[in-house]
Amino acid sequence: MTHGVVSANYVDLLQECLGAEGYEFVNAGINGNLAYNVLQRVDDILACWPDVVTLLVGTNDVNATLSPEWEASYRRDQHLPQKPTLDWYCANVAEILDRLKAAATPHIAVLSIPMLGEDLESEINARITRYNTALRGLAAEKLVAYLPLHERLLAALPPQHTPRPYAGKVAFGAVSVLKKFVLRQPWTAVSRENGLYLLTDQFHLNERGQKSSLQ
Repeated sequence: MTHGVVSANYVDLLQECLGAEGYEFVNAGINGNLAYNVLQRVDDILACWPDVVTLLVGTNDVNATLSPEWEASYRRDQHLPQKPTLDWYCANVAEILDRLKAAATPHIAVLSIPMLGEDLESEINARITRYNTALRGLAAEKLVAYLPLHERLLAALPPQHTPRPYAGKVAFGAVSVLKKFVLRQPWTAVSRENGLYLLTDQFHLNERGQKSSLQ
């Protein structure tokens, strides 16, 4: 979602908007990372001497709890030392924020986690809400800004939107990537064919979703 390889790239959008004013943006996102993986890379981020750090992490943490198969896949591919849980997510985010604050990073903000699929009544989105509630409390505890990405995306969904339920299918995402990079369709067109409005494959944001988050 941050990396911008299989999603619209909001870091590039920020560079386009503010680069002419002298701002430089470093994209430190890596596809598939959980909060634990970001914690392992904090020193690389601090080596850039950032004035501002925004942290968007948690989608993979939640998705890893979807099923035993997803958990096993994430534990293997992301080299996780334990079972992903809400408590472990909060502990990793807390340590990330502590490390950034200890390095005297001037401005730190966490972004709330976007929806998984656009069916807001689904169990996975109820789980997203629980993670975001914990994240908002953690931001308040650590005295860092909380940026309501999730809330802005919810407000951008059209009324009476009835998308398909979230399935967490890898093949669905793979087909969406083929449409983008082989058929050269914009992400918004991929979303439309998939019956979605802000997400391309029930997971990643399209151009409309990324721009909504920057308003």
